[in-house]
Amino acid sequence: MPKRIFISYRREDTAPAAGRVYDRLVRLLSESNVFFDVSAIGGGLDFKKEIASAIDRSNAALIFIGDKWLEPVQPINQIRIWEPDDYVRAEVRAVLARPILALPILVASARMPEPAQLPEDIRAITTKNALRLRHESFDDDTENIVAAVLGIPRRQRTWEDRATLLSKIVYAIVGVFAASAFMLFVSLVHYQMLERPLSASVGAPVTAIILIVSLIFGGWMGLRYGTRKRPPR
Repeated sequence: MPKRIFISYRREDTAPAAGRVYDRLVRLLSESNVFFDVSAIGGGLDFKKEIASAIDRSNAALIFIGDKWLEPVQPINQIRIWEPDDYVRAEVRAVLARPILALPILVASARMPEPAQLPEDIRAITTKNALRLRHESFDDDTENIVAAVLGIPRRQRTWEDRATLLSKIVYAIVGVFAASAFMLFVSLVHYQMLERPLSASVGAPVTAIILIVSLIFGGWMGLRYGTRKRPPR
């Protein structure tokens, strides 16, 4: 049974970081197994009900904590997490009430709040071992998060290697087709301008060599593009 992950974050605080980790998790688990409110809640749906349902179905929750997680609400200067209807407080409370992995993620220079800084119903989050997520070590930090959530280090995730091999093959094939289309275009332009096939101008052997080199180059460029599209290891 695949893991289901719930992502909790404050939009004004850690939305970019949470979004990048979401993209990484989706590549491993699919969109249906990673709840991220921006992509998972459709228009017209009840936000609170969707959040509660998602947490009930989850095996683990990532609680993203940034420098603004405890930022006061203006103009009353009340710390937002203490508001009874604060959605982050409600999410953390629901996560802590279930027997699932609750993993705090400290983004950039953020620190774990002191217990006295939090309402009693979510104070237990301070007892959870947190992981860091920093810009300068994003890939390594994200891998630590993924390994903690899945309980499987990268070297044992064989499906990831199979997906990588398949993507390489697909990008190489696309590159070969692109090279074939380019050669066809060149041949047509040559014929329109000189009214004779390319082989009549450069010879059949040279034409064959050009075609073979173009196809190899196209496949190589496809592989390079596919490598850039995949998340770094």
